[in-house]
Amino acid sequence: MTAADAAPIPNRRAIARQMLRDIGAPLITYYALHALGVSNLIALGAGTVVSGLFVLVEVVRKRKIDFFAGVILTGFVVGFAITFISGDARFMLAKDSVVTGLIGLAFLVSAVVGKPLVYLAARSGASGSDPAKAAAFEERYRTRPTMRRAFSRLSAMWGAGLLAEAALRVVLVYQLPVSTMVWLSTVMMVVTFALLMGISLALGRRWKAAAERADAAALAA
Repeated sequence: MTAADAAPIPNRRAIARQMLRDIGAPLITYYALHALGVSNLIALGAGTVVSGLFVLVEVVRKRKIDFFAGVILTGFVVGFAITFISGDARFMLAKDSVVTGLIGLAFLVSAVVGKPLVYLAARSGASGSDPAKAAAFEERYRTRPTMRRAFSRLSAMWGAGLLAEAALRVVLVYQLPVSTMVWLSTVMMVVTFALLMGISLALGRRWKAAAERADAAALAA
């Protein structure tokens, strides 16, 4: 095992840019329209359309749709339709938590069966569009038990964290004013992702240090 095998550290800058784009733009859209006197339902709907367009553009640019994009787009379409049929602005806020909860559940399930979602994301980031790099990454994953355990633990952690945040957000959506929950929902999401990212980085550094010590001991033997 090499040190790199035991350090599945996510791309912080890429995730930060994506969150700024996918969360910041819809938030600005909502408050801009709300300040102009537009109803909560229409303002939230416009924000949802903006966010959905960003995801759709990314899918078209990559010419493929991955699991996360599929869940998010499905959540947008279903939530958008049901919200305007029911006329309930709070449901549009709650459906974001449902999407987050579904992603969290997928993380948990993937940690138990198949390949953890964190592994799939790391493989994509490490190999890009190079099939040879992807194959090499898959081979290391197949032959390194410690690497498999690391990705499984990270996937379980992300799943539990996202599910907990989603459940709390649903409760607050129906307890607080809509205008409050628009920004609070965003803050909760950003804080949750930042916390999970920080823990992932700390664990990645710990596993990397342990791998380096194991490599040094193997060379000295």
